[in-house]
Amino acid sequence: SSCDFKPVKMQRRPVGPEDVLIDVRYCGVCHSDLHVAANHRAGGGMPTKYACVPGHELAGVCIAIGEKVTKVKVGDHVGVGCMVDSCLECKECLAGHEQKCRKMVLTYNTNDWSGRAATYPQGGHTLGGYTSKFVVHEKFSIVIPKSYPLECAG
Repeated sequence: SSCDFKPVKMQRRPVGPEDVLIDVRYCGVCHSDLHVAANHRAGGGMPTKYACVPGHELAGVCIAIGEKVTKVKVGDHVGVGCMVDSCLECKECLAGHEQKCRKMVLTYNTNDWSGRAATYPQGGHTLGGYTSKFVVHEKFSIVIPKSYPLECAG
């Protein structure tokens, strides 16, 4: 199969108390985005959930934060990698290895189990960074120095 990318309208969740709203300026195109979009991983037990919005190397500017956010400020340059949630309580998470958490939620094509990576319509799967706006829990955002060009962040 092949990729047939088309613009779609979608709604991001409202900014929660620990969330960051990013005005996305750039999103890298990774080979894994193309494989997922074309459903090449279905045989390995990871079928693509459509509508698929890939993109896990996104960078932009923070335009809003929740009231409990402490590490990001409005106006900061911010990036998001390949995951947007984990349990935050297991041994791996507490050691800073959220990528090894059994409950890790990928930036796209993964079901949200905690509500911290909620999508619309609710109960859907995560939708990635090929978008104009992105909402993420601050734990899974990366502050990018303003001296670093956003177009190189992915």
